[in-house]
Amino acid sequence: MTALGGLVLLRPLWLIGIPVALLLAGLAARRADGLARWRRVIDADLLAVLRRRGHVTETQRDLGPWLFAAGATLVLLGLAGPATRDPDAPALRNLDAVMILLDLSPSITESGALPDAQAAVSRLIDSHGTRPVALGVYSGEAFLVGVPTEDPAGLQSNVGVVDAATMPVGGSRPDRALALARRVLADATAERPDVVFVSDGGGVGPATLDLARQMAAAGARISAVFVAPETPPYAMPPPRRDALRALAEAGGGLIVDETDIVRLEASLADRRGTDVSDAARRSLRFEDHGRWMVALALLPLGLLFRRRRPG
Repeated sequence: MTALGGLVLLRPLWLIGIPVALLLAGLAARRADGLARWRRVIDADLLAVLRRRGHVTETQRDLGPWLFAAGATLVLLGLAGPATRDPDAPALRNLDAVMILLDLSPSITESGALPDAQAAVSRLIDSHGTRPVALGVYSGEAFLVGVPTEDPAGLQSNVGVVDAATMPVGGSRPDRALALARRVLADATAERPDVVFVSDGGGVGPATLDLARQMAAAGARISAVFVAPETPPYAMPPPRRDALRALAEAGGGLIVDETDIVRLEASLADRRGTDVSDAARRSLRFEDHGRWMVALALLPLGLLFRRRRPG
């Protein structure tokens, strides 16, 4: 598949035939000139004299080869599959799932940052479009709140009630949250999922980054929403935006602040339905305009059958 601006060629290899068709048309047009052989064996001045005396019957230039080449070019363009993305295309269940991981470690719940984190998660759930959304929470352990679903109402109600007493243990283990996301998305057979951390960056270490790289290599994308605490709790580590940036880079995603997640929302929307490796899915997600190119080819091809006047 080849993209040209907003236009996509689903089967670009068919374009190889266009120069071949034009070359064959040029050769056929040259052979169709009735005087071509005479020009090779007769003196040019003599041929000019014979023309003036009317001893040479002039031949009309045959447009047939070029009409055929034009028709063949249009047919080949149609077979190449010029298409545009269908904005109303369905999202196949679970293939494009999004999993949101909410950090409920003490550095979030005890620093005044929890309302901002909840607002960011709520907004991401609302802007999921037709993509199934799953939700997990983590601190020292990770727990699944909801499996991938296209009905966000249940997830929203859960987001609104979490607090400092929700998690049974303290700490911050984003690596366990990412491992949970990996299992959930694998069970959902998600092929190109998105994982979004909503966190202050605490606990991100080599194990988390290594797992993020593995998931990115398997087709997932990991992004992060940085939530800055209003008043960092005493004796707790400071927020680590740089750690979240490293996590997003390892996972091939974006990092944004909780006050401006528009870019992440747009990225999640654009990723919906990007897998076009399967022809059946491609036909659902793109509108193929090739049939109109083939229909247009009937015009030059139809002229080949026009009645010729006797010379």
